[in-house]
Amino acid sequence: MISNILFFIGLTLSGVLAWQDSPFPTPTNNETSELEPMPPEEAAATFQCPPGFSVALVAAEPDVQNPIAMTWDKRGRLWIAENYTYSDRSQRFDLSLRDRVLIFDGFDYPDLSKDNTGRNNSDLNDLRPIVSRKVFTDNVQMLTGLEVGQGGVWLMCPPQLLFFPDSDQDDVPDGPPQVMLDGFLVAQDNYHNFANGLKWGPDGWLYGRCGHSCPGKIGIPGTPDELRVPIIGGIWRFHPVDKTFEVLCHGTVNPWGHDWDQNGELFFINTVIGHLWHGTPGSHFKESFGESINPFVYQRMDTIADHYHFDVGKNWMESRDGKANDYGGGHAHVGMLILQGTDWPQQYQNKLMTINMHGMRINVDRLERTLSGYVGQHEPDLAISQDPFFRGIDLSVAPDGQVYLIDWSDTGECHEHTGVHRTSGRIFKLQYHGNEVGEGQPRLQRPLASFEKPICLQGDGELPRIWKDYQAGQLTPSRLRELADHPDESIRVWAIRLLSDRWPIDWLTGENPQIIETCDPRTLELFHGMAREDASGLVIRTLASTLQRLPVRERTGLARLLISREEFADQEELSLLVWYGLIPVGIAMPTDLVELAASSKWPQVNRWIARMLASQSDRLAENFELLLQRSSTMSQSAQRETLLGINDAFKGLRKAPRPVNWERFSQLSVVAEQRDILRELEVLFGDGKALEELRAIVTDKSIDMPTRQSALVTLIRARPEYLRKICESVLGERGLNTTALQGLALFDEPEVASRLIQRYHNFLPDDRVRVIETLVSRPASTRQLLEAMAENPTRMPATELSATQARQIKAHEDEMLNQLLSEVWGELRDSDLQRRQEIEHWTATLTPARITAADLVNGRRIYDKTCAGCHQLFGNGEHVGPDLTGAQRSSLEYLLENILDPSAVVGKEYRMSVLQLDDGRVLNGLVVSKREGKLVLRTATEMLTLALDEIEQIKESSYSAMPDGLLQGLTETEVRDLIGYLMSPRQVELN
Repeated sequence: MISNILFFIGLTLSGVLAWQDSPFPTPTNNETSELEPMPPEEAAATFQCPPGFSVALVAAEPDVQNPIAMTWDKRGRLWIAENYTYSDRSQRFDLSLRDRVLIFDGFDYPDLSKDNTGRNNSDLNDLRPIVSRKVFTDNVQMLTGLEVGQGGVWLMCPPQLLFFPDSDQDDVPDGPPQVMLDGFLVAQDNYHNFANGLKWGPDGWLYGRCGHSCPGKIGIPGTPDELRVPIIGGIWRFHPVDKTFEVLCHGTVNPWGHDWDQNGELFFINTVIGHLWHGTPGSHFKESFGESINPFVYQRMDTIADHYHFDVGKNWMESRDGKANDYGGGHAHVGMLILQGTDWPQQYQNKLMTINMHGMRINVDRLERTLSGYVGQHEPDLAISQDPFFRGIDLSVAPDGQVYLIDWSDTGECHEHTGVHRTSGRIFKLQYHGNEVGEGQPRLQRPLASFEKPICLQGDGELPRIWKDYQAGQLTPSRLRELADHPDESIRVWAIRLLSDRWPIDWLTGENPQIIETCDPRTLELFHGMAREDASGLVIRTLASTLQRLPVRERTGLARLLISREEFADQEELSLLVWYGLIPVGIAMPTDLVELAASSKWPQVNRWIARMLASQSDRLAENFELLLQRSSTMSQSAQRETLLGINDAFKGLRKAPRPVNWERFSQLSVVAEQRDILRELEVLFGDGKALEELRAIVTDKSIDMPTRQSALVTLIRARPEYLRKICESVLGERGLNTTALQGLALFDEPEVASRLIQRYHNFLPDDRVRVIETLVSRPASTRQLLEAMAENPTRMPATELSATQARQIKAHEDEMLNQLLSEVWGELRDSDLQRRQEIEHWTATLTPARITAADLVNGRRIYDKTCAGCHQLFGNGEHVGPDLTGAQRSSLEYLLENILDPSAVVGKEYRMSVLQLDDGRVLNGLVVSKREGKLVLRTATEMLTLALDEIEQIKESSYSAMPDGLLQGLTETEVRDLIGYLMSPRQVELN
């Protein structure tokens, strides 16, 4: 999304530029597309809408350009944020320009005091010409969000949240902006996914969003680093009066829209991966890569949508222009509202609407209640644009009850590979003309924010009155405790939230210096009673979320009551929320986790408790022993999950002390059934008898192959003295030899390398890359491999060596090996000039006619060999690097730049690391996680779990894990076939 910017050093601490009085620079275009935007009136008239709807043009260039955010004030005026500084990939940001804030006034709204039922709608949607347009400020940069309230205007300008005071409301800032927050850094190596969006919440806090590629440490200016709040993607909020900041939800990739439903439940949209998320405070959500900064967050929550808006088996280009109505148009979503209290038909009431960028349309989801949350279900799309420049950014309900839509107006997406078109922009109004309206709905639905108070979600219902009274300071704790007995579950939910609203959330360690030491015993008793008796899953969810706001010593009691509710045992999100709240308990009071495990009716919680206690058994063995001792009192499902948690904790380790209570635990009937897991753990605990049983299984050809493979894997982890001999004995058995390769990789002996080179053709073609990778992990075996390629190129051709493995060889920093590599394989091109020349060469060579003649089947085979280890395409391959299905694969320039110069823009999550192991191996790959004494490394061919004590050194490279020179070693025909396959709009089947 348009969401990303390098840190601008020229932005002063005040947030304004030194040349404040200079005129606004004239924006220019560098758009490479030959297309032009539709004329504004034609763009509005050609929207495809359901019967009874139409789209009207409100404003267009030159009155508005590059609109990136919008809001309404109490006077019914439309505020627009324009962003000119965002640029293309080569420039990223044009800092000779400035961004600005506009105010549009003069809308002719109907009388809002009248009831909306039984009215004549014939003139309801007429819009008087705008009588005024003014500039509030044109002195900011990197502007991504705005809101009005509390005596001024709030602007999101990473790395800062700015506040422009305007106490006299004359639409002229009273002075320079105040920096309310800083630390929203924009990554130097990845200029997307940064902080964006501002919107007042029902509780009076200011809510915003941030993407995961631009992590920050947030605080008011001057906050010491150790007291700043970390954020790596998610939803945050800021209290405008007491200046409190907190991260409510962690994760996803790039949230770019959020709103609340009629009950005050927060939902937000994400531009890639799953599109719809329920923003329950304390949640940790999935993202495309990496793990939580909290090492004990073992699992994260998923999207709540039961569908995707594109077919992952096809190119996203096929989702354009209405060609994928059955899906929704594409994977990128921007802006969001939940329609409430309008004059629209009942079928649209309380529906979630978001702009689908690829599909140039508005997607609609229906929010259906489940036992303890919501699921987003697909509804027909709404308002499809025919303008190729349509890039909707946000949508909002105006005081007239209709939906207003801002259009960035450009052809590029995400990284702007086609240049930037700065001289166009539109504001549209999606309006309903019919008479079939929702009954009993108040017309005024949305946050017409006063400069005095950010009152939101206005209406006459009881819940909006509660929010108003709370913001006005008129709700006492005793009144809130009374509301906790209300028959409406949503009012009970908000009673819990508002009673704990001023208790800071603590999800990391329980050592937050701001965390409350005590809480009102009457409130705590109330929460306990609700946990025991309340039948609402949404109330239980809110209590689980509130665990993270309680003092650590008070969490066990509430958690025990929650996880005793067997009727909610299968609600994974509830289990996760409880676990996130218990993590600090496990750090400060691990014995409490044992007691919780013994009484838990939620098996998944048992798994995470077991994993945490087992992972710390080297220094806190008594807690792990107590867990094993108490396990006989657990349910069978809890016992099974406990075993799985123990296995999770020890996976990748070679040795661990045998627990005293292990035999008692392993004899439990449900545990004893898990023979493979028990066998691995027995070996880990040093049981010689188990090793001999495994040895016999590996050599017995009458036993099925999966069992033999599992036994050999366990032997490799145990590393008995006969490991090399037994691995060499099965090199001739396809299926088992690849497993044996993992064991032989541990031996730095010339004879092992010779055997692997001799047996190279005994491996299946798809497995041979692993043999090469094993050989190039050490200098000595690398030399043997290169010499074999030089001596017998027919049997061991140099083309078997990939660019990834060539880089691995160079990581040894051995002059002799580099010389051999140059003679046998060639040079890795390191200079920018060489890369540019190579891009120009292939651009000229790969003409459209040549690509059309590509052998796509052969191209897929090459892809499977060179790319599928890290990337998915049409659902095929590994999910390590970005999924290529939704990339701009139709552009040859895009493909060549990313293949031949992949390090030009690389996020920290995709940087390559070089590991030096204590056995002499050097491994390259992506570090997926590092915790519990283990490191998980994704190499080009496999996921490795390594004990940290086996690693002598870790070097982080500035290079992408995707190597330069990927096309080197391929013939011109093979390059043609690979590129042809990558550009294919659909999957091709292998012969």
